[in-house]
Amino acid sequence: MNYLNQGPSAHTHDYKEVLMVSLPLVAGMASTTVMEFTDRIFVGNHSVAEVAAATPAGIAYFLPLSLFMGTVSYVSVFISQYRGARLPERVGSCLWQGIWLALLGALLMGGYSLLASPLFDLAGHGETIAAYERVYFRTLCLGAFFAVSSAALSGFFSGMGRTRPVMVVNVIGMGVNIPLDYCLINGVGPFPELGIFGAGIATVAASGVIFFLFAALMLQEEGKGFQLGRFMPVPAQIRRIVYYGMPGGMHLFLDIFAFTFFVFLVGRLGEASLAASNIALSINSLAFMPLYAFSNGTSVLVGNHLGAGMVKRAESVTKASFHLALFYVLPLCALFLFTPEPLINLFAPEGQSLELFASVREAGVVCLRFVVFYLFFDTVSFVCSGALSGAGDTRYIMWITLFCSVGLMVIPLMVGVLGLGLGLVFAWCCPTFYITGLALMTWVRYRKGPWRSLRLVERG
Repeated sequence: MNYLNQGPSAHTHDYKEVLMVSLPLVAGMASTTVMEFTDRIFVGNHSVAEVAAATPAGIAYFLPLSLFMGTVSYVSVFISQYRGARLPERVGSCLWQGIWLALLGALLMGGYSLLASPLFDLAGHGETIAAYERVYFRTLCLGAFFAVSSAALSGFFSGMGRTRPVMVVNVIGMGVNIPLDYCLINGVGPFPELGIFGAGIATVAASGVIFFLFAALMLQEEGKGFQLGRFMPVPAQIRRIVYYGMPGGMHLFLDIFAFTFFVFLVGRLGEASLAASNIALSINSLAFMPLYAFSNGTSVLVGNHLGAGMVKRAESVTKASFHLALFYVLPLCALFLFTPEPLINLFAPEGQSLELFASVREAGVVCLRFVVFYLFFDTVSFVCSGALSGAGDTRYIMWITLFCSVGLMVIPLMVGVLGLGLGLVFAWCCPTFYITGLALMTWVRYRKGPWRSLRLVERG
């Protein structure tokens, strides 16, 4: 069944356009994924307790960060529509409003770090894991400025359709992170052995490198007609970014919240279930982050074509984006389905027999089967929501994500795990229901919704 059978067929030039915009974004997101994936492997090799702590702490950090990043990064859609409408003089001020919002988000993330103790005491994962969670969480929160500000700066290049700098900068960040990660976790050479704390420091350091590289690239854009010197806050423009961007940020926030709740409840099923679920989610990130990049690329292209009044092109590039995203996901599904154990064994602690890791590996295989099932629906959801977001139809995405996350995931988890004492298999049914429901409701909106007539560009 073709889930995007509405609208004209995609042609060769549509695939080329999607590849030109989305492929560098995918490569950039893939570099981020590789950083997170190797981070989990290095931490897992250091200690099972630390890898059990890494995902809950990482998700708890990313939960509010996703709201700020989703809101701030929406400047890319505004910029893409300004580009399509041939209004480059409005780009600079729009970008700076995103940076002001990023600064506010970073300050709030610093305050959020103070909640580490009550947050992870409430999780009930045991004091050993909770101690690791608190350290990792605080380190990431205090370095959040670089991540949020980079979302605004990268939004300029994405919105202008120049996504190759985004890829290059993120790949350089990966090149800094991975060796530093290994050295700080394990104490190689002059570096102390810091374990999960070292993993947090390496992540913040790489984010800092990415931010300064984007800032340096922005300096080269001066004098090109974008009026980048218009750095003063413009309340009306900030309100427009928040009005359209925050629902998109809330979409990501609610999605991460649902999985945060999932991870915290799975932690009550025991260390093996928590470690297996964290490993499966880390492996799943090999698909998640590139799909998020395809969604961003779709938003930029749809926004650009709608800004230029070319609705049919917006439809055809959405279809091409779905085909290419599926082309990326299907081989991963085969890998997860037919070779799950070698992937899971990558996370086994060094010096520990794989037989002692057997319970984690066995549970992890079950978790990956659920991942394989829901990845197709995740692809539909990401591409369709990207098209809707590019048009400005972000509030619908926010409301259906709220409905699906609470109704299909959070409440069933509370009833099943806390109320009825059901185990890991039921727990993993809940995110599967959530992703499937979200995909179907997003697809219906894409086919029948008003997004084709929406515009973000203000005239006059």
